[in-house]
Amino acid sequence: MSDLLFSLNWFSIIVATLVYFILGALWYSPVLFGNTWMKLRNLDPETMEQPNPIIYFYSFILQFIGVASLAMFITALGVDGAGNGALIGFGAGAGFVFSLAGATGIFTDIPMKLHFLDNGYHVVGLVLAGIILGLW
Repeated sequence: MSDLLFSLNWFSIIVATLVYFILGALWYSPVLFGNTWMKLRNLDPETMEQPNPIIYFYSFILQFIGVASLAMFITALGVDGAGNGALIGFGAGAGFVFSLAGATGIFTDIPMKLHFLDNGYHVVGLVLAGIILGLW
């Protein structure tokens, strides 16, 4: 296992995490799905307080862990190339995150549109991360 960790391209993991994080900034902004997300969460931008900036740091760390895990899969499988990386990223995003969050979500009051919006972000983020990791 330690051989696998030492064989990872940590620079590509950091770059892929940054891309994933920036995607989140766009995804949840009014440019893409921010207004829809606020509506589905019953949030009013006029009365909403600014979040504590530390949550962005936590989010980055959690995304880093997810991307590093994806890199372990990609490296262990000997995957190379953007297309194969994207496929593994899609498998991780749709196969693990989207489906398992959906299995939990069906027992909650969360609207299905919110599930697609929130977890679709992770599918797209992991596909982009897979492309970057597959290239490096």
